[in-house]
Amino acid sequence: MLDIAGGLPPVPADGVQLRQVLINLLINAAQAMADAQCWNRALKLRARADGGFVQIDVEDSGPGIAATDRDRLFEGFYTTRASGLGLGLKICRQIVEDHGGTIDHVPRPSGGSIFRIRLPIDA
Repeated sequence: MLDIAGGLPPVPADGVQLRQVLINLLINAAQAMADAQCWNRALKLRARADGGFVQIDVEDSGPGIAATDRDRLFEGFYTTRASGLGLGLKICRQIVEDHGGTIDHVPRPSGGSIFRIRLPIDA
């Protein structure tokens, strides 16, 4: 599901790099839901203006991320998947931070995850 607010202000960013970040997050979410055999799969992409930022949320209804893994999610070579390299989220964080933004994981109370990106608005 897409939920993109109209009239979002521009952010000074490399569109190709940000697309890569979003693709990585969307693929991770889809794989997490498939690996866990979630029956009620929901994948949402939201974008909103929030103060001096554009906030983008990638939300899934998968199994979520264990509390013991959350502190290490963005470390290089750390993965919770048997076939993962552990580089995707590290690269995502570097790209977002290179654009003056932040990326964080927010657990969903009902299960699943939200990866939240905040990018500064072009002043």
